[in-house]
Amino acid sequence: MRPAAGFEELEISVLRAGDHVWLSAQSWMGSVFAVRREIPEWKLPNDVTGKTIDAPSGWLTDTVRHARTDAAAHALDVGKVLTDLVFGIPDIETLLQQSRGIAGRAGTQLLVRILAAPQEVCAWPWELLLDPQRPDQFLAMARDVHVVRSGRSRTYPIRHTPIEPPLNLLLVMSSPLREGPEDSEAPFDLYAEKRSLLSELRPLVDRGLLRVVVEDRPSVERLRSRMGMQRRGFHLFHYLGHANPDGLKVERRNGRGMLLPSQEFALLLQQLPDLRLAVFAGCETARAPDGATDDDPWPGPLSSADICVRDACPMVIGMQAVLPFRTERLLTRFFYEALTAGQPVAEALRLARLAINGDENSGDPLLDWAVPCLFVGGSEPGAIIDPDAKARPEPSPRRISRRIGIRQGELRFISRLAELREGVDVLSGRTSARLLHVVGMPSTGKTALLDRVLEELEPQIAHLFVSAKRLLAKPDPLRELSRIVAELMDDAGVRAARPGRLSAADWWERLLDDLTEVPTAIVVDDGDLLVGGAPGASDLLDALVLLTQRRGDARLAVATTGELAELTESLRAAEVRTIRLDALSWPEVWQWIRRNLPSLTRYPEQDLSRLYTDVRHLELWEQLADLAAQDGTFEPRDLPLLVRQLGVGAAKAAPPVSNGSDFFGAGPGAPEPEAAAAAPVRHALRLAVAGPFTAGRREEIAVAVTQCAIRHDVPGRVVAGETGQGESALAELLPQELAFAHGVPSERDVCRWMEDAGLADADILVFDYGNAVPSDAQNAVIARLVRDGRLVIVSGDHSDDPEYPAWSADAFAVGAVEDDGTLTHETPYFPDAGKPDVYAPRTITGTTCERLVDRPEMEGTTFAALYVAVAAMLVWATDRDLAARDVRALLVETATPISTSRGDTAKQLDVEAALDSARREVVVAALGSDALELGQLLAEIPIRPELAVPLLDALVADGTRIRRVVRNGVEQYERAGAAVGPRNE
Repeated sequence: MRPAAGFEELEISVLRAGDHVWLSAQSWMGSVFAVRREIPEWKLPNDVTGKTIDAPSGWLTDTVRHARTDAAAHALDVGKVLTDLVFGIPDIETLLQQSRGIAGRAGTQLLVRILAAPQEVCAWPWELLLDPQRPDQFLAMARDVHVVRSGRSRTYPIRHTPIEPPLNLLLVMSSPLREGPEDSEAPFDLYAEKRSLLSELRPLVDRGLLRVVVEDRPSVERLRSRMGMQRRGFHLFHYLGHANPDGLKVERRNGRGMLLPSQEFALLLQQLPDLRLAVFAGCETARAPDGATDDDPWPGPLSSADICVRDACPMVIGMQAVLPFRTERLLTRFFYEALTAGQPVAEALRLARLAINGDENSGDPLLDWAVPCLFVGGSEPGAIIDPDAKARPEPSPRRISRRIGIRQGELRFISRLAELREGVDVLSGRTSARLLHVVGMPSTGKTALLDRVLEELEPQIAHLFVSAKRLLAKPDPLRELSRIVAELMDDAGVRAARPGRLSAADWWERLLDDLTEVPTAIVVDDGDLLVGGAPGASDLLDALVLLTQRRGDARLAVATTGELAELTESLRAAEVRTIRLDALSWPEVWQWIRRNLPSLTRYPEQDLSRLYTDVRHLELWEQLADLAAQDGTFEPRDLPLLVRQLGVGAAKAAPPVSNGSDFFGAGPGAPEPEAAAAAPVRHALRLAVAGPFTAGRREEIAVAVTQCAIRHDVPGRVVAGETGQGESALAELLPQELAFAHGVPSERDVCRWMEDAGLADADILVFDYGNAVPSDAQNAVIARLVRDGRLVIVSGDHSDDPEYPAWSADAFAVGAVEDDGTLTHETPYFPDAGKPDVYAPRTITGTTCERLVDRPEMEGTTFAALYVAVAAMLVWATDRDLAARDVRALLVETATPISTSRGDTAKQLDVEAALDSARREVVVAALGSDALELGQLLAEIPIRPELAVPLLDALVADGTRIRRVVRNGVEQYERAGAAVGPRNE
C-alpha cells in the first residue's frame, strides 16, 4: 500500500458478525486485522417526549431536530464509546499516532477512512470519534485529521484531474405539494432558500469560480433535460429538499410529489460523466432504510449517499439527520467558498463544520456540525478545481426596479409556495395570463406576497411596485404613473415616449408601445381604491385595463380585498389568474417552526398552538425561540411568561365606554358602525355572544374558538378586545355582553342587545335566552337582522312547549342530544314547526371548545348553541361567498338524520361534513370556463394543498362536477359540463 499524494491514509473497518464486531486497520505504517470486540452498550438520554432511545443514530436525530442544548455532554459520552471501541485497541491507536506523525512531517493531513457494516454499525455517528491526543475534542474537527466514510463498492473509474474554473453546479430544490394530511413532511419556502443559497454563492459566481443552474421543479424529465443541456456537463450536484432513507422526493409533471428510489436517482446522475461531488442536503440521506436483518444478502440496505458513491459519483455528502435551514446556508456558503478556492473536499467540509460550530445560532452546544457525512468511493477527497487556473469573472445582471409607497417587510417570513409559484409564472410571462389578481382580507399578506414574487423574477424583467394610494394623492394620478413607467423604461435602456403636450391618457398609450420592448411587471397595491370614486381613480383603472388588452411581455398584478370586476370583465378566463389569500393557518405556522426554529419543537405542539391567538407573526415566533433558548428550561408552563415578554398577550382591554344602557357588561363600547351588507362577507367575521356562562370570558372564548378552528383545519385566529381587521383574523369577538348577573334579562334588554350587536356589524349572534310567550318586538328585531345578512342562533330549553325567540321562523334554533345520540328530554323535536332546526352535543367537556364557558361540565342547549355558532363561523370563513342564509342551509343539509322517540327525523350537526361540502364548493367555483393546472387551482383557492388535493381527487373520482384532462401533455382540471376540446384523457 503506497501513500496517497494528498493525504496519509488510515483505513479502519468495523464489521458486525453475530454478537460481536470485528475491527481491522491498515496504513503505510502497518496493519491490524480481525480484532474481536463486544458490541457497545449505549447510555443515551430520553428524547424530548420522554421516550427511551436505543441507538445513537436516533439520539442524534432527536438532538438536531429539537436543537437540544444539553447535547454537548452526551456527544462526548457517545464519542468516548466509539473511541474506546476503535482506539481502545493499542495497535490501532499506535497506527493512528504513527500515521499522524508521518502526515505531519510530510506537510499533509491524515485521512481516516471508516468502512462500517452492516447498516446498524454504519448508522453510528462516527463523526463524533474523539481525538486520543485531546480526549475532550472531536477527531473530525482536528486540523490535521479528516474522518470520512468508505463506500461499500464502486462501479466506475476514478477521475483525479482538477477542473479549470468555473465549476458547473446543478442546484436542485424540491418541495412538492403535500398529498394529504397524513403527509407529515413539512413543505419549506423553496424560493426563500433558493434566494439565500444563491446569495451565499453569488461572490463565487461573480469571480468566475462557479456557474449555478437552478432546477426548482425537479421532475425526472426536467432533470434529464437540465443535465443534457449543460455545456461541459455538471461537476457538482446539490440537492435540497425532502428525502428519506428510501429515496429522494421529486415532482411529477402535475406538481405532485413522488419518491424516486435511491437507485433510480443514481441512474439519473450517471448522465453526468464528469460529476465529482454530490451534496444531498435532504433529510437522512446518509441513513439506510430500517428493517435490515442478518439474513439480508450482501450488501444489505444502503443509504442514498452509499448508493450514489457506488453507482455515480466518487464523493457524496449525505445527512444523518434533518439539517435546519440556517445551518444548511452556513454549510453551503463556507463549503463552496473553500472548495472553489482549491481546498480538498475533506478540508472544505472541515472548515464548514468549524463555521457551523462557531455560529451563534447553530453552533456549540448544538450538534448541527456533525450531521454531514462525507462518503468516498476509492478516490481521495482532494481538490476539484485547479487553484492555479485563472477564472474569468462574468458581469452580474442589473435589476431594474421601482418601489413607490410600499412598506417592505422581511422576505424570510413568507411561506406560500403554491401562491409564489403562480405569481412568478404569471409575471414572468410563462403563462397566457396578462393579469394577476391577488385577493385577500386586510393583513393576509397580499403586499408581502407580491413583494416576494418580484424578488423571485429573473433580473432581466423590469418591475414597478406602486400603491394606488400614493398615485391618487397626486393631482393627476395617471400622469404620475406614466412618469414612473417612463423612468423604468429609461433605466432598462429603452428611450420612452416623452409627454410633450400629450394628455395623460395619450402619453400612457404611447408608453404601452415602449413596454413591448422589455419584459415588465407592473404591480399595484391597494387596488380597491381604483373604484372608490377618488379623483383620477377611474382614469387609472381605464389605463390598467388598456395595459391588459395589449399583446406583449408586460404583465399586471393588482392586490385588492375583494373582486374587481371592472378590471377583469374585458379579459378571457385564460388571461386572468387569481390568487386568494387567507391568514396563515396554525399548521402552516407549525411547519415553518419545524424547519426554521427547531428549538421550539421541544415544546408540545398543542401548547404552542394555544399561543397562536396572540403570537400573530412569524417574526414574533422567532423572538419567542430566542427567549426560550435564553431561558433554557423549555417547560410548557413558562410559555405564557415568555409571551408576555414579547409585549403581546391577552391584556388588550380598551377603557370602558358608557353607552347609557344597563344591560352591557364591563367591556368597551360598540365599534364605529358600518353599513350592513347581505353577503359576501369580506372582513373578519364578527361574533356576538351572550349567556350566563360566557359573561366576562371573551379572551377565553377567543382562544377556545381558535383552537377549534385549528382542530378543523380552518386558518386564522379569533381576537377579542380589538378590531380583527389588522390581524388577519378569522373572527372578532364583539364586546357586547348581555347581563345575567341579576337573573333573566328583560325582553327590552334582549332587544337592545341584538340591536347594538347589529349596529356593531355582527355577522353571527348567539344567545342563551328563552320565554314561553312570543314577543313581536323580538321577532321584528331578529327578522331585520336576518334580512340584513346576519345569522341569529338561539338556544332555550322548552320541554313540551315552544320556546321563544328560538321558535321564531328567522331564528336558527338549536337543541341538544345526549352522548348516545338521542334527544334530551328538554328539547323534543316539533316536526310541524321544524324546530329545533339542528341538534348538537349537550356538553363541550373534553373538547377544544370547553374553555368557552366558565363551567364546561354543565350541559344543555346553551352549550349546543355555542357549538353550532362555532361551526357556522368555520363554514362561513371557509367560503366567504356564502350569505348567512346559505350557511344556515348548509349546516342543516349536511347534518346527520336522527330518529326521535315519536318516529320523526331531526338533524344533528356534522361539522366535518359541513366543512367538506363548503370546501368542495370552493374548489368547484374556482373552475370557471377555463381549465386550470393543479398549481393554478391551488393558488386560486384559500385551502391548504394537503386538504385541497384529496378533495380534488374525490371530486374527480365522483365525475359529476370536475374532470381531469390532459391537453398537449399538460394535466388540467375543468368542470364536468365544460366543452370538450382536443385532449388525451
